[in-house]
Amino acid sequence: MKKLTVLLLIVMLISIMSFGKTTIVFWHHESPAHRVAAFQKIINMFEKENPDIKVVQQVVPWGDAWTKTLAAIEAGTTPDFQFSIPELTITAYQANAIIPVDDIIQEIDNKYQYIKSQLAPYKIEGKYWGVPIWTMPMVLIYRPSVLEKYLGTKEPPKTWNELLLAAQKITLLSEKEGNTIYGIGLTAGNNLCTQEQVYTIMANLGVRFFDENGNLTFNSPETLRAVEFFKDLYRFSPPGSTGWAWGEIEMNFSAGKIAMMPYFGGLQKRFYDLGNYDLDAVLQPYPIDGMKGNLIYPNDVHIFKSAVDKGHLEAVKKFLVFLMRPDVNAILTAQMEPGSFVPVTKAAQESEHYWNDPVIKTFKHMNEVIIEATSYGTLYGFETGSAVNLAIGSISGANVLAEMIQNVVTGKMGVKEAVNWAEEKMKSFMK
Repeated sequence: MKKLTVLLLIVMLISIMSFGKTTIVFWHHESPAHRVAAFQKIINMFEKENPDIKVVQQVVPWGDAWTKTLAAIEAGTTPDFQFSIPELTITAYQANAIIPVDDIIQEIDNKYQYIKSQLAPYKIEGKYWGVPIWTMPMVLIYRPSVLEKYLGTKEPPKTWNELLLAAQKITLLSEKEGNTIYGIGLTAGNNLCTQEQVYTIMANLGVRFFDENGNLTFNSPETLRAVEFFKDLYRFSPPGSTGWAWGEIEMNFSAGKIAMMPYFGGLQKRFYDLGNYDLDAVLQPYPIDGMKGNLIYPNDVHIFKSAVDKGHLEAVKKFLVFLMRPDVNAILTAQMEPGSFVPVTKAAQESEHYWNDPVIKTFKHMNEVIIEATSYGTLYGFETGSAVNLAIGSISGANVLAEMIQNVVTGKMGVKEAVNWAEEKMKSFMK
């Protein structure tokens, strides 16, 4: 009888504690265990400070993100909000499933000061539809020891000509020794990795997919020149890289078979864990008549209309503003994926919580370069400061840039023919 009484009291206590709580649910696509743990750490901190709100994370792998999002929209079973990227947010926007978030953007900007370049992919028809949470800038990462051995200096190239000559010299000199180290790591597989590398080089010439009115402007002298340079540089990339994506290029770079490559900074943790500090970065080299530029990939959160219907919007807003607090944002970036996930506000970029992370601190110069790159970066299709043509979601999803460059480096098409082909392919998504 006493045991039953105690059990009833426990049930009553749990019920009382739960009464009046708002439970909000979100989806994210970061399935590695350490990323899930980082999310939970943040949730626990938030719930401790906000005992009236319960937060539940649910992992949806990236491979299922589009199908499950559209299925949930159709069935009316969406979570309150979802971590996303521009293409997925455009998909949710076109499905009329999300709400504008200008008020949240403004509050975060007032408190922590957004890096303006990170907002562009989420501005559609004058309103913001995604809240940038972190970003992923692409820079030129390199092995200082390899440069010192074959170039006589640890200083990386700063211009396109210097980059091309350095890649050639490293490749040929190491080949003579019988242990080829390829001067540059470029992929040409039909995948997003290739697309990102190609665009990073295009950004050095200010290539634009669309003008301010959404008209296609891809086939330009700047695009032709960038593709020609990629083709020339690719001669000093590993021959099997016509089919590579992230896994293969990371493995070969980590094994010391590649000296330099345009890439994200996320290899820092792998090098740190191995006690190997032979890693650094520089802003993407650019031609003397070009400009500083690189790819950025801001990741956002979009809020589903279901959050409004359930009366959860204020709780969601509170959680999102909490995520951008510098000490919390350092967990989402430096702890979750140092060097790859990078803060998007000035306050978080300058925070001691970010710079005191052991991995970030170890590769301090590299991370200073990565932070600098957030100010120069752009994303294909959003160069004008907003989403002026929503066909970019389909164009990106079809890997048009990647297929174009694969056609060039395999000799299937010449540069001009491939660029013409790419523009026609893009037009097919705009009908």
